Amino acid sequence: MLDIRTVAIDPPSASKINLAIADIAIHAALFIPTVWITWKHGKAGMVCWPIFLSYFPLRFVSDAYQIVHRNDPEIPNTVVIMTNAGSIACLTLALIGIIYEVYVTNLPTVSLWTSRTNETNSNTILPLPPKRWTEKIILGITHLANTVGIGMATYGGSPSATGAGGVANERLNKIGNCMMLFVMFGICWWLWQTGKRVTNMRPHHNFRFAKHMYRAACAALPFQLIRVGYNLTYALNRIPSLDPVMGTFLTRFILMFVMQLGVAVALVVGGWLGMGSVPRQRLEAY
Repeated sequence: MLDIRTVAIDPPSASKINLAIADIAIHAALFIPTVWITWKHGKAGMVCWPIFLSYFPLRFVSDAYQIVHRNDPEIPNTVVIMTNAGSIACLTLALIGIIYEVYVTNLPTVSLWTSRTNETNSNTILPLPPKRWTEKIILGITHLANTVGIGMATYGGSPSATGAGGVANERLNKIGNCMMLFVMFGICWWLWQTGKRVTNMRPHHNFRFAKHMYRAACAALPFQLIRVGYNLTYALNRIPSLDPVMGTFLTRFILMFVMQLGVAVALVVGGWLGMGSVPRQRLEAY
């Protein structure tokens, strides 16, 4: 790996600067409806939409920093590293949150481990509050694993002139990225379980809204899988063209910009179409 202290580094290309400008404009357009979505979902969406909302300032800071420093050498720095890590974390946690909102908050009170037969017969609201410890454990484990993974990858993958592979701790970097990918595999399983539950709840008042949010999660998942998989690929084999900062324009456009935007658009659409859901607690009061 090249030592950036001794090698002349060019500033970012005009294409990358234009991409940063476009990124700000597109995310600014998505930010406005996201504020309204966050407000409308309220307490039911607390583990999703406030986290998703925090993704946008990270993108604004990252892109604005690059635009302001367009004439400086294109090298990794704290702002870029932290905002990229934060963006990945926010999107993964928002994806977990929307599944949790669909699975636990809006549909009838059925545990994750309830049989298919019982799910089919439980389209009326149960009179007693459920014990959803299984879902809460899944939520806690995925949040913890993703947070630890992103922390390890961010620290371990930070540039270092003396570290092996040009990073502070190559082993931590690989382990952290592996953890984030395993979290994504866990989300795939949870999404599959959620899909079975949503399908069995057609007569329920919130079925249509839950279906929209579920489909949004399904649409967003492949984009985030590719985004996290790209990070792991680069951690395992540091190909210069795949560098998230100094790599090619196509790397930044396809593997970063398109993937993150795909997740953001899917979540905004799903959140907007799911705003009419009635929280389970209010339905139980009727």
